[in-house]
Amino acid sequence: MKYILNTIGFKNQLDQGVSQKDLVPSVKEMGFDVIEVRNEFLTGDESELVDISKAANENGLDVFYSVNDVLINDDGLNPLLDKYVNEMQILGSDHLKMNIGRLSQVDDQALNDRLSNLLDGNFQLKVENNQTIQDSSLELTKKFLDKMASFQLSDVSYCFDIANWAWLDASPADAANLLAPYTTYLHMKNYQNSQEQLRVTSLEEGELNWRQLIQKFDDISEVGLEYAGDVSTIKQDLKLLKQIYG
Repeated sequence: MKYILNTIGFKNQLDQGVSQKDLVPSVKEMGFDVIEVRNEFLTGDESELVDISKAANENGLDVFYSVNDVLINDDGLNPLLDKYVNEMQILGSDHLKMNIGRLSQVDDQALNDRLSNLLDGNFQLKVENNQTIQDSSLELTKKFLDKMASFQLSDVSYCFDIANWAWLDASPADAANLLAPYTTYLHMKNYQNSQEQLRVTSLEEGELNWRQLIQKFDDISEVGLEYAGDVSTIKQDLKLLKQIYG
């Protein structure tokens, strides 16, 4: 099992302009195996990617690359996909995570051919449910993952964010029942619904029965925490996960 911290955990520092490379030692100190770098907090300077890769190497951490963009536009793969793959490689990563996007105008054969050419066996492509129905509805997600299975693209798998279903008007349990066969990675956080206002929380603060939910997944190799929180809370949630997964 790999334990991952998404850098949104340090949102206050990121909002103040702290580079993700400066967060690497903290991720290691807190007990994680992987730092999940977010592209929206990068400067766009290639040297920053090199610096993050070097810092991760020095601290014995793997790097995952989380891109806040869609894999598929209406008429095919995102034209920026090659750029994201290149950035992933500079980071020294072999995991790229994106949102699905829209499937309405996509030709299956063209999609199969393009993804087959892109996936050279050197990295894993993960798709995830964000908080927007147009990119991550349960129906769309199941349809996309069924396509990947029919294409026999073994390097494509699913990152199941356990809390985001609250924003998608879908039952987390129903989603888990449908998507567990495709899921290798769990994004862990919780949520509270107060006066019809949803907000992300740590695992123990929220209302989702996350312990019961994760029992539905049999083939998990990665678990990550993804919420803005203080160090002590994040470390406590990591401890809970390690008690479950060993």
